[in-house]
Amino acid sequence: MMKKQLLLLIIFVGILSPVFAKHITGGEMIYDYLGPGATANTKRYRITLLLFRDDNCTGNCSPMPVGATIAVFNNDNNTNITGFQEIARTSLTILPLNPLPPCITNTPILNYSAGTYPFEIDLPDNNNGYTATYQTCCRVSGITNGGGDEGATYTTTIPGNSILQNGMTDNSARFKTGISVICFKKGFTLDFSADDPDPQDSLVYSLCDAYAAPNAKDAGYATPEQSPYTSINYRPPFSSSFPLGNFATINSKTGVISGVAPDAGKYVVSVCVNSYRNGKFINTHRKDFIVTVADCDLPGAKLVTPYYINCDSSTVHFTNLVVSPLNQTFDWDFGDPASGANNFATTPDASHTYTDTGVFYVKLIVNKGSPCADSATSPVRIYPGFSPAFKQNSPMCKGIPVQFTDLTTTAYGTVNKWSWDFGVSGISTDVSTIKNPTYAYATPGTYNSTLIVSTNNGCTDTLNQPVTILDKPAFNIVPHDTLICIIDTLPLIATAGAPGSIVWSPNYNINNVNSFTPLVSPDVTTTYKVQFTDNYGCVAKDSVKVNVVSQVNLQMQTDTTICRTDSLFLKINSNALYYSWTPAATLQNPLAKNPLALPVNASTTYQVRASISNKCFTTGNVTVKTVPYPAANAGKDTSICFGESASLHASGGSIYSWSPNTFLTNPTIFNPVSFKPTGNITYMVTVRDTLGCPKPTSDTMQVTVIRIHADAGPRDTSVVLTQPLQLNATGSINYLWNPPTWLSNPTISNPVSLPKENIVYTVKVSDAQGCFDMDTINVRVFKVAPDLYVPTAFSPDADGVNDIFRPIALGIKSLEYFRVYNRWGQLVYTTTQIGAGWDGKLKGADQPLGTYVWYAEATDYLGKKIKKKGSVILIR
Repeated sequence: MMKKQLLLLIIFVGILSPVFAKHITGGEMIYDYLGPGATANTKRYRITLLLFRDDNCTGNCSPMPVGATIAVFNNDNNTNITGFQEIARTSLTILPLNPLPPCITNTPILNYSAGTYPFEIDLPDNNNGYTATYQTCCRVSGITNGGGDEGATYTTTIPGNSILQNGMTDNSARFKTGISVICFKKGFTLDFSADDPDPQDSLVYSLCDAYAAPNAKDAGYATPEQSPYTSINYRPPFSSSFPLGNFATINSKTGVISGVAPDAGKYVVSVCVNSYRNGKFINTHRKDFIVTVADCDLPGAKLVTPYYINCDSSTVHFTNLVVSPLNQTFDWDFGDPASGANNFATTPDASHTYTDTGVFYVKLIVNKGSPCADSATSPVRIYPGFSPAFKQNSPMCKGIPVQFTDLTTTAYGTVNKWSWDFGVSGISTDVSTIKNPTYAYATPGTYNSTLIVSTNNGCTDTLNQPVTILDKPAFNIVPHDTLICIIDTLPLIATAGAPGSIVWSPNYNINNVNSFTPLVSPDVTTTYKVQFTDNYGCVAKDSVKVNVVSQVNLQMQTDTTICRTDSLFLKINSNALYYSWTPAATLQNPLAKNPLALPVNASTTYQVRASISNKCFTTGNVTVKTVPYPAANAGKDTSICFGESASLHASGGSIYSWSPNTFLTNPTIFNPVSFKPTGNITYMVTVRDTLGCPKPTSDTMQVTVIRIHADAGPRDTSVVLTQPLQLNATGSINYLWNPPTWLSNPTISNPVSLPKENIVYTVKVSDAQGCFDMDTINVRVFKVAPDLYVPTAFSPDADGVNDIFRPIALGIKSLEYFRVYNRWGQLVYTTTQIGAGWDGKLKGADQPLGTYVWYAEATDYLGKKIKKKGSVILIR
């Protein structure tokens, strides 16, 4: 089977120059025991810093530094015992490249070197040992999972006498330095195992925090600090435990990281290895490095580990976890020979229903028979019939243990593991691993309890249930604080949400102090107290005050009158508990103390029975009379001619108020006059009476003012003798012209006149109601031939005399054009409208004095064309 390895570029570049050269890719510090020191009670050690550099680095990249500043601290008192020593580099070696996976594509170029910085030191014996530290500012740029600008700390701790007892000595473990290859989104294995010079030591591996150095501001940082050291900030979803994502883990026994690689990028990874001697912890050693996941590809087969399991059915779906176009063929063997031909499949994904229960082994071969073949095998556990369940007996009072009971069943194997979390935030003691635990909650509330239940076959499920914790048990009594007559007996009723016992006190005129429904008959006011205790010991208390009176008090309201169709509340004062009103038909609620009444008759007498019990009651009456609302009538709408007045006439009551009061002679009488209103107006009259209904009613009426606007046409007009004149009046429907001389019809709006002399016509325009208006038109008759008569001069000086140059059109039906030109032939004015003329301006500017030429063409009333031209003098 082909070994799956990520194209993992472990880029370890030492930064030891005093600039921001971001090239650090990793480091490790180790120690070796050399023997006794030069003086008594000392030991001699060699401490070695290893820094790693990517020799393919381009741009702002420093060379491997020739020296590194290292400090050694006494952990008994945190003192620096060496100062800040610059340790010289003694060697520079090329790191070996592990064999590349077969059939890889887009293979990266990898070149790495390691710098070694050793020094020897005599360390006096102490209790807590010593810490040696190197710090720098800068990791490489573009880190995917965090820590790019937070600095780096490489450190080691040498144990003291509290660990190394009875003459024991220790050498640190040291990680292997081979460079391996990973491709993104592909399965991989990465060997980060360590060797320990002490053969009796055993090693346990884990992924751990990569240390930052926040105070290291440049690559030449020369004052490394004592522990504790802070972690870099990981970017979600990455963390120190999952620096390569959730699908890559480390084997705690071998130090091999494996799984499925994340997207291409750079990832800070820190591996810790704990050494134990005869079961006793000795030390933790760490290596911090940056892993580059490359954009390469390779075929492969990878299945779920450590096993597949189905506890619901016998069917399992399988898929190859290595996705690559280099995977060309797929051969599945589900390990279930009893299924015959169904035991095999050749698709990229496959499902299989197993013929029995137990453990099977599925195998996948990709690219079978080729140099790029790979295979993977994984166990498959089939144990259907696993039914997880549990119950608990909440609601329960605080402080009383809640019983949790596992109800899980399984058809195969046994249920053998329980992990309970009772859902209390902020504590870690609300857990249990027994089958049926109890837990007492300290505070009322709702908690989310969780059970993770498992079988010896590996079936596991997680269940949740809300747990309700009460301050006291659910308990209630009725009535609360009530009233009885001295001759009455009152039942008290208590209800509880759980079984339990009850005790009433005082034992005064009560038939059973341990009953949930006792009868009491006190002859004086008495407060009965009750205590309920459920079967788990939860306690609730309550009380009821029984007020004792000798009779029912009742004070009725006085008789009243209201407007008919109105409603009112019938109000009484009473100490009764129950009320019954009659007649009930016109009451909203006849059992209310103060019901809403809607009487419809002229007079209704309501009776109430006010009672404390059937034996203790009294009655009372109240009469309600109804009076109709006043019937407001503002009168009919009316129309008047402009300049006339309108008489208004309202009815229906005794008191009147008109609004608006505009044009009214008196707004507080029933028959005011609207005096010569100038426009349409709507009046509202509000009517009241003195018969008992104090509420007003209202009505409206409209006064429409008719205004005729007579128009006889232009004020003055001119014609020539024998020229017909078409008159055209507007304004209404009836017309009368006066005098009727020379008119074709004096009673229409548009008669034709053939005047022989100057004349003034007056037209009277009226409507059907008789409203009218008059207008006149002055007709001048010229006894000349039809023509255009054009003046020879004009003076546009705004004095109102001869300011406009226009042709005088006599007997002319239409003007085809009238044009004026200056002496350069420029058109300064043109029109086709009879009566229009030039004001001596061109585009708003006054034109100069001088002579201008004009041209005109017109058609007379007989259809004859007239063309004329001439000149005019502009005078200012």
